[in-house]
Amino acid sequence: MIDRDYLKTLAAYHNERGFMLTVSLSTSRLDDWRQTAPTFLNSEFNRIIKERNPEKEYKRILEEDFQRVLEVLNYEVEQRTQGLVVVADGSQGVFEHLQLPLRLQNRLIVEPHPYIRPLVHAMAVMESFLVVRVSRDESSIYLVDWWQLTREDSFEGPYLRSGDRETGEAPVKEYYAAARQESLVDQHFKDVGQALDRLLEETGVRRVAICGQHEIAVKFCRQLPARTNAKVVAEIPCDASASLNQLLVAAREAIYDARIGEQSRLVTRVHEGLGPQGLGVAGFDQTMQALALGQVQILLVERGHRPPGCMCMQEGLIRVTEEAACPACGGPTIYLDDILGEAVRQAILQGAEVEVVERVDLLHDMGGIAALLRYK
Repeated sequence: MIDRDYLKTLAAYHNERGFMLTVSLSTSRLDDWRQTAPTFLNSEFNRIIKERNPEKEYKRILEEDFQRVLEVLNYEVEQRTQGLVVVADGSQGVFEHLQLPLRLQNRLIVEPHPYIRPLVHAMAVMESFLVVRVSRDESSIYLVDWWQLTREDSFEGPYLRSGDRETGEAPVKEYYAAARQESLVDQHFKDVGQALDRLLEETGVRRVAICGQHEIAVKFCRQLPARTNAKVVAEIPCDASASLNQLLVAAREAIYDARIGEQSRLVTRVHEGLGPQGLGVAGFDQTMQALALGQVQILLVERGHRPPGCMCMQEGLIRVTEEAACPACGGPTIYLDDILGEAVRQAILQGAEVEVVERVDLLHDMGGIAALLRYK
């Protein structure tokens, strides 16, 4: 399981010679990974060893780390796993591997720090959410964590209370009497809303999807406390024939679309805040400068945008162009496969939020990286 504390621990690892190994792989059956992954890994590892030409001792450590990665790949990947991330540095006894329920891009990286950007994205897209299936008769709250149902709370409405739960018998007159009592329905909605409010506070979940007939969903939301209603980001139609799994998949897609909308509004906010008096910065150099000063509240990086560059081994200065020597101190540099990955790592270390933004063209126009600042 990934959380911010775990990411922060990973981000703090450092190999002063630049030999921290990070591997990310798709282990989905759709990619025939048992055939393609070993070939890819061997090819990339041999290429990097040839280009970097490490000293004998460091080469031995890298080769041992690489063999451990292959062992995980061959013997420890579970059938349901869709993606694998491994971070290894035998010189410091570091070996972390995580199996994820989503596909990843195949990458093998040897740099001074772990490449945690895939994990940051995974944590964002698989963030916990709540689904409330609401009706006048009965309602349920579902907690979904890492795309798995982890909790279900059910609530009886006035109709079910009016009959015998064990036999299912409900006198017709009693049924209609209860159904007509709107006060009982309102109390049912209030009970569900209070339970939802408590669960949000307990779990820290940020997004809720409501499933039900539109009129009922609207009435239910009116009963919610303001802080709870603010977290309702999606409404999905009620389909009596849909299975629970179909409901949760539809909710996940609705939550995803809501997240894209939130990101679009956040990018617009940053864009409007550009300038000397605003709290927005854009472009790699300005964003990295803000990170160096500890000003960043929310870092925005465009998914799929991975510009290469280099980093000074002595000062840590990052350049968007590959240079043999650092222009500031003249020291050696190391090639970075993705300079935005280093921005993400620094943001995690500082406790800033990181948003991996999708389908927002404005961020691409701003250089693929931007930030909302705490202060200026």
